Amino acid sequence: MTTPYAHHGFREAGLPRESVAKSSAERLLRPSPHLRPRARTALAALVLLAPAAWGQTQLGRQADGSVFLPNGQRITPSGSQIVLNSMPMAAELSPDGRHLVVLQAGYETPSLSVIDPESRNTLQRVELPDAWLGLTFNRAGDTIFVGGGARGSVWKLPFQEGRLGPAQEFPIRESATPGRTSLIGDVRLDADDRTLYALDLFRDRIHVVNTQSGLRLGEIRTGVAPYRARLTPDGLHLVVSHWGEASLGWYRLSDRRLVERLPVGQHPADVLIVPGPVERPESGDDAEAGAGFSARLFAACAHSDNVWTFGITERKQFELLDVLPVAPYAGSPLGSLPSALGLSADSSELYIANAGNNTILVADILETLPEPKGVLPTGWFPTAALGLPNGGIAYLSGKGDAEHAGLAGLLPPLNDEQLAYLTTGAVGNLPAPPGPEAGRRVAEASVALVFSDARGEAWDRLRREFVFMPGYVPPATGELTQLAWLTGGMETDFFAKLGPAVAAGRLEAKDLAAAGSAALPAAGTLWSNAADASLPVETYGIAGGAPPDEWIAKVAAGAGLARLTVVRLPGTASEQDEALHRLTEALAGHRDYGSTAVLVVPVRGARGAALAGGAAVRKLRHEGFVSAPSLVRTIEWLVGLRPMTQFDQAAPLLDKLFADLP
Repeated sequence: MTTPYAHHGFREAGLPRESVAKSSAERLLRPSPHLRPRARTALAALVLLAPAAWGQTQLGRQADGSVFLPNGQRITPSGSQIVLNSMPMAAELSPDGRHLVVLQAGYETPSLSVIDPESRNTLQRVELPDAWLGLTFNRAGDTIFVGGGARGSVWKLPFQEGRLGPAQEFPIRESATPGRTSLIGDVRLDADDRTLYALDLFRDRIHVVNTQSGLRLGEIRTGVAPYRARLTPDGLHLVVSHWGEASLGWYRLSDRRLVERLPVGQHPADVLIVPGPVERPESGDDAEAGAGFSARLFAACAHSDNVWTFGITERKQFELLDVLPVAPYAGSPLGSLPSALGLSADSSELYIANAGNNTILVADILETLPEPKGVLPTGWFPTAALGLPNGGIAYLSGKGDAEHAGLAGLLPPLNDEQLAYLTTGAVGNLPAPPGPEAGRRVAEASVALVFSDARGEAWDRLRREFVFMPGYVPPATGELTQLAWLTGGMETDFFAKLGPAVAAGRLEAKDLAAAGSAALPAAGTLWSNAADASLPVETYGIAGGAPPDEWIAKVAAGAGLARLTVVRLPGTASEQDEALHRLTEALAGHRDYGSTAVLVVPVRGARGAALAGGAAVRKLRHEGFVSAPSLVRTIEWLVGLRPMTQFDQAAPLLDKLFADLP
C-alpha cells in the first residue's frame, strides 16, 4: 500500500518532486540553474499506523478520543487545547515571548485573546466591532495593531503586562471605489514603527498610515487581493502575496512601487522571509557555482498544494530553488490547502499548516532546501503555527472540533521519537490511498443536483417514495460554505475565512466578488469540470444560469436533458416546495425519466437529503452518516468525472442507492 508522504522520501508513485519544481521554474523570470534532484529523508519510516478508512457512521467524539467531522474527516488534535471563539486566524507572540495574542474573526463578534503559554491560561478577551487577519506587535511590545475588516479601519491597542487597553480606531479615508467594500486584513509596521502598511483585500491596494496620528499618507497599488505582507530584513521592501493571482509582489517602500512580480503556484496565501546566509544547492556543475543567498522566501500556495522556496541574493534578486508538494500522496487531487507558515524559535524548522488535511508539516530548514521531517495532527482547519521561546509549538484550529468553535494547541519541545509518534497519529487520520474505481455505473444517467430547503408536501413525498438520507449532515455552517462543498468538492480558505463574516452580517455575499479569482474554487466546479469533459451541462439559479422556472418549463415540454443540471431553487421554503413539486412532476413525465437521478440537498443548515428519479431505488430509508463529499463523489461517478479533490476521492460511494439499468 502506498504510504502517506512517501513522495518526500522514495516517492513510490506519481510525479517526482524535482519534475514538479522544474516545470514550475520554467514560468519564472530568473529560474535558478541549481534547481535539481536531491535526496530526501523518508518519512515512510516514521509511519506505523495504516490510514483510516472514511467509513465512520457516528459524528462527534469517539470512544478513543478522536473526533469525526461532518465532512467525513477524523482529527486527533495534539498538545494541550485552549478553547477560543470561532475562526481564530492569526497569532502573534509578544516580543518578550511571555504572551500569545490570538485574533478570532468567525461567527461571533471578532475578538483578541491573550494567552499565557506557560500556564496555558487565557488572561483576557477583548471584543472589536470588526477585525480580520491582520495582527502585529510593535518592536517595543507595548502596542498591537489589528486589521479592521469591513469597517475599513485599523485598530491600535496598548499592551502592558499581558493586558490590552482600550482600542483606538484609525479610519482609512480615501476616494471611494463605487460598489467595492473595503476589507482591511493584514497589517505590517516599517522598521522604525512609524508607518503602518494595511492591506485592503477587496480594493487591491496597501494603505500607508501614520501610527501616531492615524492619518492615511498614501497607498500602494497591488495585484489582485493582497493577502499577507512581510517586511524584508533590510526594512526597505514588502513582499505581498496576491490571493487572487499566482504571484507575489516585491514592493519598494521609498517610492511605493512594484519592483518585481514573482510567479508562484495558484492562490498564494502566507509568505515568510527567513534571513541568514545559505549556500546554493549543489549543482554538479562548477561553472554554475556562485555566491550563496542572504535570505530565503517561502510561499504557501493553497490551490497548488505546494510551498515555493526562493533564494534572495545580496543584490535583491530572486531565484526559485524548490517547489515542495505537501499532499499526503503523490498524484493526489487538490485539498491539502497549505495556507499558513510559521517558524521555530531558533529558525531551524518551517511549519506548514495544511488546512485541508488538518496537519502541520514540519520541515527542517537548516540546509538551503526544506526537508520534511514529521507531521503534527491538529484540530479542524489549522490557520496558524509558530514556535515558542521554550522550543515548543503553538497552532490555531480555525474550526475547533466537534465541541468547540475554535482552539489553540500548545505543544512542548519534541524530540525525534515524539515527533515520529505524532506523525503516526496524523497519518492514521488520513484516508486510505486511492484505489481502482468501484461500484456499478448507471448507464447514461442524467443527473440533477437541486439545492432546496423545501420542507413541505413535495419534500415529504420524496422522502416516502424514493431514497431518504436522514444521516446527511451539512459539512459547514452558512450557505456559502455549504455550496462550496457541494459544488467545488471542498471549502477553500477564502470561504472558510470570509464566510463567517457574511453569515454574521459584517459582509455581504456580493462583497466577495471584489476579490476576483481569489474566490474561485481550487479544483473547479461540477459544472466546469463536466464542460471540460465535453459533457452537456446546464445551471439554473446558480453560476449565472437562467431562472429555474425556465428549466422546469423546458422539461415539461419534453426538451432533452443535459447529462448534469445544477439548480438552486429561490424563494421561501414554501415557494421552494411548490417549485420542487413542479420539477419532479415534469421529470416524471419526461421520456428519459427512467435514467434520471435527482439529488435534493438543503444548503441552509437543515439535515437530511433525498434521491429521486427513475435511476433511484424506491422507498428506501438509507440509515447512517452521509457526507457532502459522498454526494459529490456519487455525482461524479454517475456522469463519469474524476474526483475533484482529496475529499470526494476518499468519500464512500453511494452506488447501492441506484437501480440496475441496461
